[in-house]
Amino acid sequence: MRNLKVVYLSFIFSVIFTFNLEAQEEKYIGLFLYNFTKYFDWPETVKSGDFVIEVLGHKSVYDELLRITANKKIGNQNIVVKNPETPEAIGKCHIMFVGHWHSRHLPVILNKLSNHPSLIITEMEGLLDQGSAINFVIRDGTIKFEMKISNVNSHNIKTDQRIRELAYKVID
Repeated sequence: MRNLKVVYLSFIFSVIFTFNLEAQEEKYIGLFLYNFTKYFDWPETVKSGDFVIEVLGHKSVYDELLRITANKKIGNQNIVVKNPETPEAIGKCHIMFVGHWHSRHLPVILNKLSNHPSLIITEMEGLLDQGSAINFVIRDGTIKFEMKISNVNSHNIKTDQRIRELAYKVID
């Protein structure tokens, strides 16, 4: 009976620990998304109106980003965070974050945003090769990001040199 209690408690603690890690992941991704605004320069044509960040397929990151960006601005632009339910509902945005489970829609998203300066950010291995500009990866138990400069440039967005130093991996 005692062994059963130990197994049960171990299971409960592992579930709580896993839940805590996932909650931390959402906070880190939200902070990364917000801080990326400081390291990229969008064209003058999109520096008026709202600064739009869309989060597809990761409601908890959306919620965290709403909290982080409340009453904040990028230059003179108010930050607006949106959570489209489908790729078809995506609008023009400055940053597009595609959650892991919606990665299969990346070709549709890239096509939809092909003529707009949008920083496309994903969180699944191999998506830099499919057109993502930034991709989150977990290395040594830590959330890091990799970046493909040509994918950033293809959307007419300029990169601050300092972002290269923060990236886990940079592909030119």
